[in-house]
Amino acid sequence: MVLGTPERKTIKLGDKDYRLSPLNLNVLADIEEGFDCSIDKVGKMLDKKRASALRRLVYILLKQEYPDMTIEKIGGLIDLSNMAEVSEALAKTLAGE
Repeated sequence: MVLGTPERKTIKLGDKDYRLSPLNLNVLADIEEGFDCSIDKVGKMLDKKRASALRRLVYILLKQEYPDMTIEKIGGLIDLSNMAEVSEALAKTLAGE
């Protein structure tokens, strides 16, 4: 079996594409700590369309690549026009797609 580097996923926020951090052990731990629950429960929160969960997950997945990005800036870049698209992209990312 050959293990490759997973393709970096991007999401579009505003007029810019942002690269998401790969789901390595550090990022997975940050997600669990940020939500105080396991990864599978985070996915369920996204299914319930919780805005706070969506914003926090985007922040965790962007903070390594964009250290100047704040959770408030991210919240300002996600609105009703792109919320479903961002949520779908994050669900696919968590599912390893």
